[in-house]
Amino acid sequence: MRQLLIPLCLLTLPLCAQTLERADSLFGAGAYQTAAEAYTTAFATDTGDVYQLYSAASAWTLAGDTSQALFYLQQAADRGYRHADHVRRDENLTTLQHTGAWSPIVAAIEANLAEHEKDYDHELQDRLERIYLEDQVIRQLWEDAEKRFGKRSAEMEYFWETIQRQDSLNELAVIDIIEANGWPASSLVGEKANRTVWLVIQHADLALQEKYLPLLRASVSKGESNGSDLALLEDRILMYSNKPQLYGSQVRSNPETGALEVYEIADPENVNRRRAEVGLGSLEAYLARFGIEWSVQPQKQ
Repeated sequence: MRQLLIPLCLLTLPLCAQTLERADSLFGAGAYQTAAEAYTTAFATDTGDVYQLYSAASAWTLAGDTSQALFYLQQAADRGYRHADHVRRDENLTTLQHTGAWSPIVAAIEANLAEHEKDYDHELQDRLERIYLEDQVIRQLWEDAEKRFGKRSAEMEYFWETIQRQDSLNELAVIDIIEANGWPASSLVGEKANRTVWLVIQHADLALQEKYLPLLRASVSKGESNGSDLALLEDRILMYSNKPQLYGSQVRSNPETGALEVYEIADPENVNRRRAEVGLGSLEAYLARFGIEWSVQPQKQ
């Protein structure tokens, strides 16, 4: 009787997947040495994706092994990693920038980006990415400004007035783009420019959000926009309409205590399933960024 030989990779496939997930979790928790070793173990039998290869490069850099870090960063570049701006700004990789291998690897990543964007509408991409900066840069300063001037200071009042003025200008620009081009596809302008349209609409009033929601839905259905962006817009529309949200993305200040809390969620028992379906992580991890502890039990009472 012939012996049935089962390839080792098939026997270990679930374990390999768990090892990569474990490596990702360890990296997110800041256990860089252990994460780096977990990535290396997993890659022996599972190729992973370019983002996991990049995370492995970051983990080995932070663990102090430049040679291993450069190896995995080169692997990511060879597999098509293309986020050149992120690589150049990534503080996790600072020590690699002084090595002789750094410039050739970055050049390969830039070449991947150029190949990916060769058919883009670069004029529209540049226009939208400029709007992205105008939407995001000032907002990213609000925590520092609030700590310096105080939440209810005249300076913070001016800060938010400045953002509102810019939002109004951005709305006009994005409406002009949508009316002329429809909802710009990622394959036409890239992910960042595509998300710019969502960001501006996300900051608009309810009427504008409801008007353009069907266009975003259609774009997501074609694979040209992120399902997570659609989920967040749907949640905001529901909140503005005084209805329970679906994905738990909307946080507000308690009117009595001023403390941050998650806005009411419909069917909270299944919120993490819905979040996973659109590419969002667990609600518990998301709310932890705001210092909010959440469990389904209080929602059910």
